[in-house]
Amino acid sequence: MLEILNVIMRFSTWGFALYRWTRKCEEFLLFLSLALWIDSLAALTQKPILEDLGVHPEPKVLTPLLALFAVIEGILLLATSLYLHGRLKTMRGQLLIILTAVGGSAYVLLATLFNTSLLLLMAFPLPFLGLSLMVTGYTLIKREVGVKSTATLFPIGAFLLGVINLTYPVTITTELASYLYGAGAVFRVMMFVGMAKYALFQITHPKAPSVDIPHGAFYVEEKRNLEVILQKMNSAGNGILITRSLPDRKVPAFPVFWITTLSPTSSWKDVLTIRPTDIGILVDLVKKHLEKGHSIVVLDCFEYLALENGFEKAFKFLLSLKDHVIKFGGTLIVATDPSAYSEKQWKIMKRELNKLEF
Repeated sequence: MLEILNVIMRFSTWGFALYRWTRKCEEFLLFLSLALWIDSLAALTQKPILEDLGVHPEPKVLTPLLALFAVIEGILLLATSLYLHGRLKTMRGQLLIILTAVGGSAYVLLATLFNTSLLLLMAFPLPFLGLSLMVTGYTLIKREVGVKSTATLFPIGAFLLGVINLTYPVTITTELASYLYGAGAVFRVMMFVGMAKYALFQITHPKAPSVDIPHGAFYVEEKRNLEVILQKMNSAGNGILITRSLPDRKVPAFPVFWITTLSPTSSWKDVLTIRPTDIGILVDLVKKHLEKGHSIVVLDCFEYLALENGFEKAFKFLLSLKDHVIKFGGTLIVATDPSAYSEKQWKIMKRELNKLEF
């Protein structure tokens, strides 16, 4: 039964990673979800698990397959880490992927052809996988997940699982193997819980139900007016900021959607990186916050969204955003500069937005 739960846990972790990728379309999650898929398949190459499922294969058939899966998973995890570090597109990063792919696959092939021992066959794949898990776990904490959320359990579990894999070529035939296998099961539970938390992205309620700002759709031109609004939002812990600029002082008391093409670098749990072309996802996320009680939406980068998506598409996004905010009885504030638009574009904007008077 424990073996079956192991398989279910692996496939479930992969499912949550895939779900997060479909929602966010983040490139590093493509590599990570593929790595977790290979990890799930690798579970089906282990004799105890297959026997619990009623399959009785020859161990000699399974071992090379397990070794190859370990190499493939390690390469995908390595690609995940390189992407988060911004090095996957560099010559060194790509060369590292090529060398590990060519060397790892050739090693498994030669070890299988020469009918080497289990210890020698796994001497490269498992330590390589272990090191990749450790690097990926560390990178996810530093570059993506941070340390202030339950989601941190995923990279911590991956790191500790990597430590176990590093020892397997030596311990796999010793009495320690069963204890390490049990510890590995615990670490996989951590990975499952962390990935579930990361994929589902829990949204918190505002601290105060309302803010002293009129309801409706408005625009502001002066930066100081925007600062006043953000101070009110911070005092109430209520509101959503969509911006090109990360807060440079204290941690905001409200959720922030940072619009950028860069890989995530903020470890603040309420700061979420969104690509400028993912405006459909952005509307959905704002709607979920409005459903939880947030009553203000501040859009501080409409010009950038128009530049990346075209004015017509960005304006449709603005209308959708306005409709959702009005539906929930909230306030939409667009911080913008009229000189950034043509006369026709600004007339269209003013038909939908009133100037917020202070």
